[in-house]
Amino acid sequence: AIGNQIGVAVDNARLYQQQREVAEQLRVMQENLRFYIHQVTRAQEEERKRISHELHDDTIQALVVLSRQLDALASGDKGLSEENRLRLEELWQQTDNILRGVRRLSQDLRPAALDRLGLLAALEWLASDVAEYSGIAIKVNVLGTKRHLHEEVQLVLFRIAQEALRNVWRHSQATEAEITLEFDERKTRIIVSDNGKGFNLPKTMGDLARDGKLGLAGMQERAQLLDGTLTVQSEPGRGTTVTVVIPA
Repeated sequence: AIGNQIGVAVDNARLYQQQREVAEQLRVMQENLRFYIHQVTRAQEEERKRISHELHDDTIQALVVLSRQLDALASGDKGLSEENRLRLEELWQQTDNILRGVRRLSQDLRPAALDRLGLLAALEWLASDVAEYSGIAIKVNVLGTKRHLHEEVQLVLFRIAQEALRNVWRHSQATEAEITLEFDERKTRIIVSDNGKGFNLPKTMGDLARDGKLGLAGMQERAQLLDGTLTVQSEPGRGTTVTVVIPA
């Protein structure tokens, strides 16, 4: 009997050790995955910044020159026939539309306000931009004492707010939305809420991607990169509120 008890104890000890080893392997795998996601995200942001600058310095400037030349030609050449003048005005309008689109793309990739003026200015630009093309009335609120945030924290919070507003525009059928930037003593919080149609939440946040909520899943991944949390509140007919808290 004693021998059996010793055997059981040895087996239990071996099983416990195996469980500890598996748990440690999982922890290392999660750390490696988190590091990989962090590096990929950083590389993506650097590439976004590079493309945005190239669009601004090269493509946008060339389109500005072309637009001015077409405008000057259409309004200044007295020998043009009415048909050719109308054609030039049409080309000028098309060029101007392309210019506005490229400017928006450049700002969307990396808003200049974020690098020059900080998170609040970038959020105000974002709200104005989305309101312009969506027709949604968007308000920006600030709570607490404003303070300087690390560049990476600002970028993560901006990208989450950007994706949240995209979801509002694409899916919510909302007429109003709010962005609230809140500074606590040791945390920074962003809340994006709308008065749209809402939706049924999955049982767990881990089910977001499985349920097709890829935008929300991406926001959660970004928050977790900085040890932050993302929560979503929503019900059909009662709008949606996305809250992100970053320890910064």
